[in-house]
Amino acid sequence: MGSKISTVAAVRVGDYAAESVAAGLEQALALLGGLERFVQPGDRVLLKPNLLEGVPVECAVTTHPEVLRAVIRQVKALGAEPVVGDSPGVSGTLKAAEKCGIAAVCREESVRLIPFEGTAEYPFPEGMIIKKFQLTDVLQQVDKVITLAKMKTHTFMGMTGATKILFGCIVGMQKAQFHLRTRQRREFAGMLVDLANLVKPALSIVDGVTGMEGNGPRNGKPFSSGVILAGSNCFAVDIVMAEMMGLPAESLPVAALSLERGLTPDFSGIDLVGDGGDVRHRFQAPRSMHSLEDRVPAWFAHWAQTHLTARPRILDCCIGCGRCAAHCPPQAMKLVDGKIRIDDAKCIRCYCCQELCPENAVQLTSGTLLRMAQRFM
Repeated sequence: MGSKISTVAAVRVGDYAAESVAAGLEQALALLGGLERFVQPGDRVLLKPNLLEGVPVECAVTTHPEVLRAVIRQVKALGAEPVVGDSPGVSGTLKAAEKCGIAAVCREESVRLIPFEGTAEYPFPEGMIIKKFQLTDVLQQVDKVITLAKMKTHTFMGMTGATKILFGCIVGMQKAQFHLRTRQRREFAGMLVDLANLVKPALSIVDGVTGMEGNGPRNGKPFSSGVILAGSNCFAVDIVMAEMMGLPAESLPVAALSLERGLTPDFSGIDLVGDGGDVRHRFQAPRSMHSLEDRVPAWFAHWAQTHLTARPRILDCCIGCGRCAAHCPPQAMKLVDGKIRIDDAKCIRCYCCQELCPENAVQLTSGTLLRMAQRFM
């Protein structure tokens, strides 16, 4: 997956009416030379949406079901077999898919919805961070992968998109182990880059009709962005997405690392086609993007992590459901007398707690050193 594959289609789509989405996707694929450039008749194709959690579709947390429907129909029209699968961060695949409309579309289009449950080992000796992945065994049962990401901010990575969505190929609670192994933002980004280079999605599509700003990927605010993106290089798609969101690529660990490794040109070198190429917005960045971690030597960042990164704090609106404690990778959170307590010494600043909180009761606050440094930034 090199920088030479750098065409990204951007098509304006103003709403989620089935005909609007279908026309927009068809136009995007035509600009790329047609779906037949990426999928062949007879292929079994995994469609991997963003199925973070089962919430109403209007919250803009998950890939809109009409985007999925349009892709399903395109794949079928080519004579290939689509299947849909994911491993959400909290609830099971089937439960989450029911609540956000994905399951209904799968039934209506007679497509199998597969929970990622079984795993297989995938050696990756060329990986920079990870040399061997444990991922869903569904990847062994398909010929191609098409991702359907959502245009959203992300409290840990700054932005989620065509590359980050592949983290869903890691099954269930095994995601926590990767957070523990790659605690720093740059390390985690390196793992995601390795994962993308292993999976090699044939096509990356981004649902940017309505995106999310602020404390994404779950607790931000819907943002009407009016565009669908598509390309065969997930890193290039993310560079375009960042530009359209008004987020500097150098501040986003995955985008910055993909540029550094030559996996994509910078925005000026990408062949951007379609009537949505001039879409530009100013998304509110997540609170955690003020971290200084990437601006200091790695040894110092490890030593001073509690001061150089925003840390989670529990607000009074916490209902004591215990979800954050149950999914905290280093087990730094405990439910005591109906209230969450955080052990700052154990906290690795992955922000899974904020990402998963159903009440948006986790606030990120700057450490002492970070507050002082920000005065001079």
